[in-house]
Amino acid sequence: MTETIAIPEGHEAPETDQEKTTQTSRTPGSEALDVARRNVDIVHTSLAGMTAIVVVLLFAVALPVFGHPPVSQLAAFITMAVAAVAGIGTLYYMNFRIHEHVSTQARLTEVLVNSLGQGFLSFNADGHCASVYSQACIELLENIPAGKNIMNVLGIPTDQHADVKEWLGILFMSGHALGFDDVVRFLPQTFPHSRGRRVTLMYRPIRDQAGMLTQVVVIATDQTEEYEAEMRAQQQQDYVDMICLVFKERNQFLATVTHIRKFIEVAAEPLQKDYVAAILRSLHTLKAAAKHFHLTKLNETIRTIESDLRAPQISEENFLKRLKSGREEVSQELNNVMEELRNFTGQDYEGHVTLHEVDENLIYDFARAMRKQNAPRELVRSYLTSIASVQVHDCFKAFERELCDLSEITGKQIKPIRYTGSNPPVLTRPIQEFLFSLSHICRNIIDHGIEPAVTRLARGKDPAGQVSIHGDLVFDEDSKREWLHLIVADDGGGIDPSRVRAKLTTMDPRGAWREEDDQTVIQRIFSWGFSTRDQITDLSGRGVGLEAVEREVKALGGTIKVYSELYRGTRFDIRLPNSLDLVEEELARSE
Repeated sequence: MTETIAIPEGHEAPETDQEKTTQTSRTPGSEALDVARRNVDIVHTSLAGMTAIVVVLLFAVALPVFGHPPVSQLAAFITMAVAAVAGIGTLYYMNFRIHEHVSTQARLTEVLVNSLGQGFLSFNADGHCASVYSQACIELLENIPAGKNIMNVLGIPTDQHADVKEWLGILFMSGHALGFDDVVRFLPQTFPHSRGRRVTLMYRPIRDQAGMLTQVVVIATDQTEEYEAEMRAQQQQDYVDMICLVFKERNQFLATVTHIRKFIEVAAEPLQKDYVAAILRSLHTLKAAAKHFHLTKLNETIRTIESDLRAPQISEENFLKRLKSGREEVSQELNNVMEELRNFTGQDYEGHVTLHEVDENLIYDFARAMRKQNAPRELVRSYLTSIASVQVHDCFKAFERELCDLSEITGKQIKPIRYTGSNPPVLTRPIQEFLFSLSHICRNIIDHGIEPAVTRLARGKDPAGQVSIHGDLVFDEDSKREWLHLIVADDGGGIDPSRVRAKLTTMDPRGAWREEDDQTVIQRIFSWGFSTRDQITDLSGRGVGLEAVEREVKALGGTIKVYSELYRGTRFDIRLPNSLDLVEEELARSE
């Protein structure tokens, strides 16, 4: 890989051929290599200078040996002494600079290596670790590797020493068919940390000029956070897979739940003939079923129990004791699974052995056929209630999800919906359009009702808003009819009548609203085109949302009113005919 220098477009500088050659030939290690070469040149120069000084001094001393007169002139002696001192001083200074530079580089390298947070050590063909290692080894490998055998440093079990030693022999063997990367795969890839940290091991070769392997560098890396993140992602994926499979294979899932419940009951019975074999066989089957539906924790629990019960020479007493605790563990995990499904779907999946999908039109066609056969009215109503109805609170699941989504978008805090009332069963078919229009009330609550957390705190409120839904059936003496009574309320800022009047001033300056009291005038929010918002947003401002809700209510023959108290909250009071009456009217019209 070569270095490239980015130059802004339009500012390119002309390059000579030499500059182009220099630029393309530079590598990330070129600068460090140049520094090393300069240091070597300085060392060579120092040695050459020292050699010259020694030769000159020896020549001066050796003159009498060869019959020549010694140096007797003071000027010559002073010249030689000054030259020697100056030369030695210069050489000392040059070597001092080299030592300083090398020491600085060594300290920098040590700081750099230790700052990486990785454990670095090396070992030779005999498995002995070198004295040089990074401080992270103490934390990651839980020992000081210097002078120790690599097998002990990496925590390799004693019964595996022979195999690892054989692979190390192959690793350092010259001319072996297996390459370095092929062999290190058989060495430990993780370190068994005592505190459960995920420490991975990598191996890198150090070779001499002839290409022979002389040392192996071990790099220990703490990947606990990455591993935990992978585990969380896998758990989320298992959860999604579980939900998809439960919906896709509902009957098989319910059969699995039934078998697990039977195991829990059988495990509590007294010891009988073939009891052990039946228990182990059942556990093995349930383990496979739990794995199929990605019930990870339940699968792990059953697998652990099975392993414990299959332990060699387990006594009858210990078998029963472990089975009892295992029975409780399986029961707890299964209850957790069913609770998750109940929270996700709002339904109790354990109430039936099998489930079948039936077209809703067929249900109403059968009710129509019963009427044509003069079936009793109460029988038809009972049939529709038991087959086609849902609890009224379940009709607000989409409303609740949208409430949470919008609160996240707007940054407002919201509590789970508080449900009250008798929660009567209703038929959704005749009120489907009304339920769909409730999205406008949901948006109105978030955009106009619930205040930001800071505002709520300033008003002495809980920072999270509260929405409540009341559902009940009431009988009206005047109309002699049963009505579905719904109340959707919030504890937000309420509706300011003065703002409503200010908006009406621009919409209908001479309207009858001028003579209305506050309670009456706020009913104008159901008017077409009315909105207290001056600007249109994704949530509100068009003035058509609440009008659409009122239109659907009136289409069913019901009523809707709004009651509000400034800074205390707002509630929408809705009355609809009993859905059974609406279906009866529909069936009568179709005859």
